[in-house]
Amino acid sequence: MSGPVERELRLDLLPELGSTWCRDVGEAGRRPALVLLHGGPGYNSAYLRRFEQFAHTGRRVVRYDQIGGGRSAVADEHYAPGTFSVDVFRRELAELRRELGLTEVVLVGQSWGCMLALEHVLAGAEGVRGLVLMSGLASIEEWNAETLRLRSELPADVVAVLEAEEAAGRVGSPAFKEAYAVWERTHVLRMDDPPPWEAEALALFEHDSRVYDLLTGGAEFPTGGTMNELQDWDVRPRLHEVRVPTLLLSGRYDEATPAVMSTLHRGIAGSEWHVLEESSHSCHTEQEALTMLLVADFLARIETRTG
Repeated sequence: MSGPVERELRLDLLPELGSTWCRDVGEAGRRPALVLLHGGPGYNSAYLRRFEQFAHTGRRVVRYDQIGGGRSAVADEHYAPGTFSVDVFRRELAELRRELGLTEVVLVGQSWGCMLALEHVLAGAEGVRGLVLMSGLASIEEWNAETLRLRSELPADVVAVLEAEEAAGRVGSPAFKEAYAVWERTHVLRMDDPPPWEAEALALFEHDSRVYDLLTGGAEFPTGGTMNELQDWDVRPRLHEVRVPTLLLSGRYDEATPAVMSTLHRGIAGSEWHVLEESSHSCHTEQEALTMLLVADFLARIETRTG
């Protein structure tokens, strides 16, 4: 028996910048398509590819590398402050849906992908039947405060190296990277031997991390990077406008701490929130089976509710 139809596409969604790589699995049916929104900004979608298994349930699953990252890297002349704004990524998502005829969707966002999902809904996008927000946030200010707190709780020698390298303007140096790996192993992915989809994503990111470095300063906590387009991002006052079923997932050791996630939970009426006890920022990989079960149950309840 053959599996779902699979297509890899290059779409001119933002032709002034370049093309967007996209993978479209499954066929249109009565069930809303899943659209996967990866983190970063400036990472790629490879680490979310296990969600493609939902194509076996009679729905489309679409994942894409947002412009400037992964297989959608842009020419050098486009890499400049001010190019990669929130509006750029929001337009790209809207154009993706239009181009592929994705009239009814459930958005599955992880980290920055949650921010993009919220931006899409708050911009008035139609046909969004549900949100799955994994390890997300509603405010950069709140995120920065919590990640700096978590960083201060790392071993003292690790904190000392991070602070010294930042002060010297050497974010990304070998010493910084070695110390930063402790952060990642503690709060991002608590696995010694990551599975192939995480390794693939990391390889793509290491090949070209320019957009991530430009917008974040090169780390998940503040380092003095530009972040011109994101530093004031805050949708806390507008969360009450999100009126679609919403599933929130995070990990016990997540850099998206309970303080960060509870803001989303309180602000989005009727949202449900699960904390996965053996996960950090990557519950989709660290506790894959439980994550997929929770998402499958959520999707089934949405479809029962909407008929």
